[in-house]
Amino acid sequence: MLAHMLNHIYIDPKWVAEEYMRRCKAKAWKTQSTDESLKCFNLERILEAEALGMPKPKEVSMEEYLSRSAEM
Repeated sequence: MLAHMLNHIYIDPKWVAEEYMRRCKAKAWKTQSTDESLKCFNLERILEAEALGMPKPKEVSMEEYLSRSAEM
């Protein structure tokens, strides 16, 4: 559901990058956080597809997920 909502909300990529760097410098972002984030991202996509009666999407790999994040 959140993934669907985010498609309709403007998010400033510069702010996201700055926040990511701030958290990294504060050592607030750990590898486990990225793993959990990917699980939630994939689950949100599956739930959205089910709610809209669409086929289950292919799960995004860690490499795809991180490259998508870097593109923003």
